[in-house]
Amino acid sequence: MRLALLSSTILLAASTCLRAEPLGMGDAEEGFVYAKEVCANCHAIVSNETSPVREAPTFDEIAQQSDGFVKTVVERIEAVHPTMPNIPMGREEVNDLAAYILSFDDREPSNSP
Repeated sequence: MRLALLSSTILLAASTCLRAEPLGMGDAEEGFVYAKEVCANCHAIVSNETSPVREAPTFDEIAQQSDGFVKTVVERIEAVHPTMPNIPMGREEVNDLAAYILSFDDREPSNSP
């Protein structure tokens, strides 16, 4: 029981620290490289494709639903998804992936909603 509580506390602290780091506009090219390596097994990572996993939204859909906000995309990336594996990502990887996803949106990316 103590081990489970300790593990939960450590995970909560780690995720809080990660989210406390500032949002930044990452490198879309690096985000594409990361997406090919990690995300493409489930998500369509280029326009006009269908996701390999039917339930996984395409990156284009995520971009359109974000209204151009970096914060919205980052929150979707970091949210716990029951069907998505827990993939540890650093802030730079999250920012790069968010920049790549937002490259599908015609609007100018924004840090605040």
